[in-house]
Amino acid sequence: MASYMFFCLRLFFIALILWPVVTWAQQMPLRYFTQQDGLSNLSISSMAVDKTGYIWVGTENGLFRYNGSDFRRFSDEEGLQESFVTSVYVDSEDRLWVGSYDNLYLRSGERFVPVLNAGKKMQLWPGQNFASSPDGALFVISNQRLYSITLLDGKPQINPVFSEEQIRQQPILTDIFSVHADAHGVLWIGCDQSLCQYASKELKVWNGAHGVPVDQWKNIIRDNKGQLWARGKQHIVSLSPQTIRFVDHTPPGDILHKIGLSTSLTVDSENRVLSNADHGLIRWNEDHWEIFDERHGLRTGGGLNAMIFDKDGGMWMGARGHGLINWLGYGNWENWTTAQGVPDDVVLSFVRDRTGVLHIGTRSGPAHMSKDGRRFVRAKDEFHHNNHQWSRLVLSTDGTVWGSTLSGLLMRFDAANGSYSRVAALSDISDLLADRNGRLWVMTTKGIFVVDTNSPDKLLRRPDGLEAAIASNGESYILSCQNASGDVWFLSEHRLLRFDGNLWNSFPVGVDGDSAPMEMISCASDGVLWLGSGQAGLWRVEVSKNGIQTSRQDTPLLRNKSLISVREDSRGWLWIGSDAGIAVWNKKQWCLFNQNHGLVWNDTNGQAFYEDTDSSMWIATSNGMSHILQPERLFASQHLNVLIESIHRDGKLYLGNKPLHFPWSPESLELTLASLSFQNRSALKFHYRLAGLETNWTESTAPNIRYTALAPGSYQLEYFVSNAEAQTVSPVVVSQLVIQSPWWRTMQFYILCVIVLFFLLVSIHRYRLRKLTVRQLQMEALVSERTRELELSREELRVRALRDGLTKAWNRSALIEILDNELSKATRQQTPLLLIMLDLDHFKRVNDTYGHPAGDTVLREVVRRLETVVRPYDAVGRYGGEEFLVALPGLDLNKGKGRVEALHQIIRSDPIQLDGQLAIIVTASFGVIAFDPAHPQISSELIAQADSALYRSKEQGRNRIEYVDLAKEKVE
Repeated sequence: MASYMFFCLRLFFIALILWPVVTWAQQMPLRYFTQQDGLSNLSISSMAVDKTGYIWVGTENGLFRYNGSDFRRFSDEEGLQESFVTSVYVDSEDRLWVGSYDNLYLRSGERFVPVLNAGKKMQLWPGQNFASSPDGALFVISNQRLYSITLLDGKPQINPVFSEEQIRQQPILTDIFSVHADAHGVLWIGCDQSLCQYASKELKVWNGAHGVPVDQWKNIIRDNKGQLWARGKQHIVSLSPQTIRFVDHTPPGDILHKIGLSTSLTVDSENRVLSNADHGLIRWNEDHWEIFDERHGLRTGGGLNAMIFDKDGGMWMGARGHGLINWLGYGNWENWTTAQGVPDDVVLSFVRDRTGVLHIGTRSGPAHMSKDGRRFVRAKDEFHHNNHQWSRLVLSTDGTVWGSTLSGLLMRFDAANGSYSRVAALSDISDLLADRNGRLWVMTTKGIFVVDTNSPDKLLRRPDGLEAAIASNGESYILSCQNASGDVWFLSEHRLLRFDGNLWNSFPVGVDGDSAPMEMISCASDGVLWLGSGQAGLWRVEVSKNGIQTSRQDTPLLRNKSLISVREDSRGWLWIGSDAGIAVWNKKQWCLFNQNHGLVWNDTNGQAFYEDTDSSMWIATSNGMSHILQPERLFASQHLNVLIESIHRDGKLYLGNKPLHFPWSPESLELTLASLSFQNRSALKFHYRLAGLETNWTESTAPNIRYTALAPGSYQLEYFVSNAEAQTVSPVVVSQLVIQSPWWRTMQFYILCVIVLFFLLVSIHRYRLRKLTVRQLQMEALVSERTRELELSREELRVRALRDGLTKAWNRSALIEILDNELSKATRQQTPLLLIMLDLDHFKRVNDTYGHPAGDTVLREVVRRLETVVRPYDAVGRYGGEEFLVALPGLDLNKGKGRVEALHQIIRSDPIQLDGQLAIIVTASFGVIAFDPAHPQISSELIAQADSALYRSKEQGRNRIEYVDLAKEKVE
């Protein structure tokens, strides 16, 4: 006995020690994002959310941005020179800062610009966090030193927070691990092995004397109530406002000792502080830690490195090796499966007894969990019927829990020994109903039974008067409910049966001959009945004195879904269970919830809904059960937004936040929309139209818009996003889209065309003028040519008239005319002139011997030889027959005698060839007279005198020269 007491005390003290840590037994609804989703690296180091709603994820191989649809990687193409991202932070001005082992970057547009400290790189190690002050200053830790960064004209200005002198005076500032900036300019710093408070240039050190254990303090935050929290490698402490000592909240069990994890600390909307532990997540809930790890479905690989909340309150975790994790329905949805002690994942029913114990019925028997329990315990059964399918659990007015199985067992829970006992074995039991009058109704395939739970014997019997009410229809009633007035309604496939406490009434169900079977029923607070099935859909039934009126509820959310159960809760909300999730109507709108919201499984089961005593809702499915802690939060406003994320055209990327002006191009204009709402993305639809081109809206689940070869002009792109399952719609956004005219349709081009046309016309005119001018010149040239030809022809005729036809020498008349002109000139100018008359010796003999052609040859050759000796202005002419005259102007006897002898010699110098072999020597006799300008004579006189001299030459033997001197009678 003593040893047993010691064992119990030991267990008590162990439980007391471990009390601050509770293993939260729910199965976490998690969504893992991996390579299949576009997150190519699964080792996450840090995360941040910007004001637009983008989730930024830093990994060991790149920075990623998640927009709800896909991940975009930023790397060296955008300026990030290093792939290992150690930290990501969005400051109070919505600026994005990214750290690596070698650099600090600031995002500018779509580029990342290195931030240098006096030309040197700033290194950021994993876990070295940032902080923003209200005035926009950024505090950053690099190489364990603290710096403040402000932007001046867009350029970072970096200054150390502590001077070298301050660090020498306070060596504790040598190693800084974390920083937090309060609203009033107070800095909290993890310094060396303590916490430091820095305000107004005064430093206060908080250490063991103030409740701060020795540790490297990696994270510092304030919760929503102003309490300061600090996380070290192995400790967590807090400081309440207006207190002077930290409280140690380090969770027991040595779960904060893993080396290599970057610690994280954050707070949710309900002021619960969260941090990472060695193998999962811990959450401080008022006075204790809740642990979430692999037992709850959280697989973290190498552990969690980061935690954030998105703009809608959704929680995201970054794991080392397991990627990005989204905790679906955080704070409102809890899931329970066999991992938490549930006998079977197929859950069929619930009920909570008056002691707060929650009882559940499953495909493999019942289980229960205490009010503050975290795990289900299989219920005892003395008859070993726990493996049966417990389809229904109810609580009677006397506080007894009743259960039934599909195999027909009616069971009752004995709270004294914590086990179920069998009350009766019936045919298949489809439903139990404990009404407010103390009756327990049992529906079976063999009919309806009732138990008066207020009676001592609690006997099972047939209801009075039932047989007469149903004798004519023979229906099998399977479900039941009780309305506000106390009437109990029973449902078969095609009829309703009502018991008002005294009388039974039967009503057919169906409209216009609709024979679809009914399989679910719920009594509403206003007397209305809700009926339905997978085939029939949802029906509203109004009861009056004249009978019932039925109407189908054609709700879009319920179309193409198999309805399984219906329940109206105490708020008057209608809950519908289906094979594709649950639909809820809060009297204003319908919403559909499924696994994307946190529901453990989409296929609901049995009488799927149970409203707990705190108005929370339990939901039974084929894969466990879900618990909605605060149903009102289901209809919290989901602020859908939509924006143009990017535009691609001609291989170029344009940002959606810039004016949408584009040059014309035949290439397609591709726009990507983004809606930064991460809840139930599968239900989102994008709507858009291009006013000016389209009148109808285009609807698509894909966020991509494509327009091919838009004509130049101004358009209005209208777009919005809707979530049909949440019945929410974003505001319509209108963006001006301008397609600029191509260069050939611009005003400048038109002006240029006018100018070119003008110059073209001028050029054409000038060309025509030039052509006309050229033609005129050509005509003039032609006329001139023709004139010249005529003149040449005339000259030729004139020359022919003046030339000898045989020898081409001047003829007699021409020569006399030339001689007259030369004599006149000589007389005027008082210049001399020599006149030669020559005659070929024995020329007749040539004609007679060789023939006249030979004589012609001799004449032509003599003229040719004479012309080779005379000057250009001398004249050679045929005076007649074989006689020739030669006029030599400007020569007297003294100067011309040599020329005369040359003429005489040239004739006789060489034989004259008559044909190829025959040649003869020709000689000539010369008579020469010199003109004396002092005693001028006419041409005939000179010719006569020259002729006289010629005769003398012939008389004296021919082949000689005789001169006439007018001054002397004879010249030797």
